Amino acid sequence: MGSVVALIPARGGSKGVPGKNIKSLNGKPLIAFTIEASLRSKLINRTIVSTDRDDIAQISLDFGAEVPFIRPKELAGDAVLDFPVVKHAIDYLNEHENYDVNIIVFLRPTSPIRKHGEIDAVVTMLNENISADCVRTTRPVIYPPYWMKKINNIGYLEPYHSHINPYVFTRRQDLPKVVMCDGSVEAARVDSIIKYGEFPPGKKLAYYRDNVPFIDIDTPEEWEFCEYYMQKNKRVI
Repeated sequence: MGSVVALIPARGGSKGVPGKNIKSLNGKPLIAFTIEASLRSKLINRTIVSTDRDDIAQISLDFGAEVPFIRPKELAGDAVLDFPVVKHAIDYLNEHENYDVNIIVFLRPTSPIRKHGEIDAVVTMLNENISADCVRTTRPVIYPPYWMKKINNIGYLEPYHSHINPYVFTRRQDLPKVVMCDGSVEAARVDSIIKYGEFPPGKKLAYYRDNVPFIDIDTPEEWEFCEYYMQKNKRVI
């Protein structure tokens, strides 16, 4: 299988919830939930946090992650995409440690609700499907995209994706099945990341999950809901 590295991106410049990666959520720093989920994995060899902040780095170390580098400031801005962050980690490990990574598992700390075993299930799916470049966790959409609208330049609603919408009067259960990628777990082959110059790369398989709510913490309201969910479901580890 080769080396499997979990990469946890945790920059310090959050605006919606300032300092959220190390802010206490239900008794421990937000990032700790993702670090601990990675450390429980049977298939991940190293758990690495990519951050531009010394305080995030120290708390990550305290909870058992590795922080072999501090992310350059130019890779920590609001507009920076995932690919350069992933590529920086791959290059650093190769150049400074002579460590080759075969699979990167991207674990966003803003999605702390992961069921036990999901990380290993995603990695296993990738290993068992040699033609796939990547596996992403997915879930049902909240509202069918076929029924979504946009507001035109004179203020009227019209179909979002087309002026000809064959599904406008279709029952929900008869609509084509669609999912959304929820950002909880994304595993990709490093060769594919380099080949396509993107993350997540190439041909993507879906790992379907509908047993937990969609939580991606960007606002105080989402933070409060996550904390409520954890307390209600006794999610303290």
